[in-house]
Amino acid sequence: MYNKKLIPILLFIISYFSIFSNSCEKLQKPLRERWKTPCEISQFKETPRYDETILFCKRLGRVSKFVKYRSFGKSSQGRELPLLIVDFDKRFSPNLQKRTGKPVILIQACIHAGEPDGKDAGLMFLRDVIIFGKYKELVKDVTLLFIPIFNVDGHERFGKYNRINQNGPIETGWRTTAQNFNLNRDFLKADAPEMKAWLKLFREWLPDFLVDIHVTDGADYQYVVTYGLEIRDVLDEPLRVWSNNIFLPQFISKMRKSGYEIFPYIHPRRWNDVESGLIIGVPSPRYSNGYGIVQNRIFLLIENHMLKDYKQRVLATYETIRNIVEIVSSERYSLKESVSQSDKMTSNMETGSAFYLNYRVDFSDSSRVKFLGKKYRHEYSDISGSEYIIWEDEPDTFDVFLFSKIFPADSVMVPYAYIIPPEWSDITTILILHGVNVKYLNRDLRLPVHTYKFFDFSWDSESYEGHHRVKFSLMDTVVERTFPKGSVLVLMNQRVNKVILHALEPKAPDSFLRWGFFNVIFERKEYAEMYVLEKLAREMITSNSSIYNEFLKRLKIDAEFRDNPRERLHFFYKRSPYWDKNYCMYPVGRVFKPFGL
Repeated sequence: MYNKKLIPILLFIISYFSIFSNSCEKLQKPLRERWKTPCEISQFKETPRYDETILFCKRLGRVSKFVKYRSFGKSSQGRELPLLIVDFDKRFSPNLQKRTGKPVILIQACIHAGEPDGKDAGLMFLRDVIIFGKYKELVKDVTLLFIPIFNVDGHERFGKYNRINQNGPIETGWRTTAQNFNLNRDFLKADAPEMKAWLKLFREWLPDFLVDIHVTDGADYQYVVTYGLEIRDVLDEPLRVWSNNIFLPQFISKMRKSGYEIFPYIHPRRWNDVESGLIIGVPSPRYSNGYGIVQNRIFLLIENHMLKDYKQRVLATYETIRNIVEIVSSERYSLKESVSQSDKMTSNMETGSAFYLNYRVDFSDSSRVKFLGKKYRHEYSDISGSEYIIWEDEPDTFDVFLFSKIFPADSVMVPYAYIIPPEWSDITTILILHGVNVKYLNRDLRLPVHTYKFFDFSWDSESYEGHHRVKFSLMDTVVERTFPKGSVLVLMNQRVNKVILHALEPKAPDSFLRWGFFNVIFERKEYAEMYVLEKLAREMITSNSSIYNEFLKRLKIDAEFRDNPRERLHFFYKRSPYWDKNYCMYPVGRVFKPFGL
């Protein structure tokens, strides 16, 4: 016989020794084994899910006083947006960090969640710094912000079939957010909650150097890593000189020593045909690296090659991160000075000076470069009815034309200030997200302002990033306008002047107007019957001979107008006091001289 009361005690003893045994086994397990990332454990076949990634980040934060794990916002599905802050002075808030004078490096991964190279390489690099003490001499002189997964909802749309062009890992996340936004088209318009949170993070920390890690689509070639770095006149001189003369030569040299030849991120002039010539355009501020331009920050785009296997890509990204940190650390004083000088230059833009909104590639001017490509051939497809390209595994070097020279395509005069009526407060909210300082009128204000009148407008036939973008012609005009109390005054004396110009100048490639935020101004809201207009037209002909002569001239030269009865009557309606003066008129005013408030 046995005593039933002893059973719980025996079970407890067995459980205790089992836990103790497991703990001893863990203690005996080498430190390096215990700190392998999930990617390394899978031998670079897999990338961890969201929960595994967060767990690893939190482990780093628990074991080191130099690391803080934080969330910088939430996604549309309610997931935390993860952030690791690494600072050997333990300054984990923006205000405290600024007192150190150290540069801030922000590295972000998985903005396209199917491209996880930066996540796994970043976790490995930070593990090596924090746990194994490697590269501490590099990291101690900078503050590192690491976003392992930016597009967290897309990351959890996990599957084997999300990246048809990409060689590993086995399963990945999806390109876009749960709301189907491509976050790397959202930097200026800021539709997604994830981007709004990122802009708040950027505004608070104002990083000096940013890195956005992707995987390419497109042609096959030998490079594992390509990069996008602006070194032309698009940047103010201090940052342009730093990028071109200080950072880039060291980056190329260090990556070569790490075993990787690198090349600028290019687009073939003809799709997939590198021998047609290579193009380096100017990114607009919807993109990460284009947003860096308008914020006076270096935002380095890393594009790993999709057809290289995952281990090769992750290890190359690891070296990329290490070399970037080493350069920024050693050149920290010159970087900080270049950023400061560029910010001052932007905040001191002269009223009435020209600002270039857009650039085009000059195809009349090129240089010759060596491009490390792959042999290829074309074959006819009876499926598509056209030729298709077949890349071979044999390397080849091409002597090709590089089109990187640019010229300004659109310019505007910098105003003294913009005035935004209070009914457009949504626009103001987005500007504030970007770090724009605004003032509010405390009384009604009537004054002449420059604005724009639009004509020949049309919309894209398909939606793009949730918007039907508008095309238009415009005419600068001066009108007397009353701005009610609560209108927003945006003075052009700010470090974010370029952001303001790109947002509020309609001709800018990613202006709020182009994205459709002002579409309602293109809608007519009042109408007139033709028999009423017939009477109005006859009265105007009798009272105003110049209008009548203009009408006759239009009939003579414009057959389409001549054959359209409604347009013939609208000719007079548009010139009458009844016509809506706000129709197709930009509601934002531009002033070029100081005025009393």
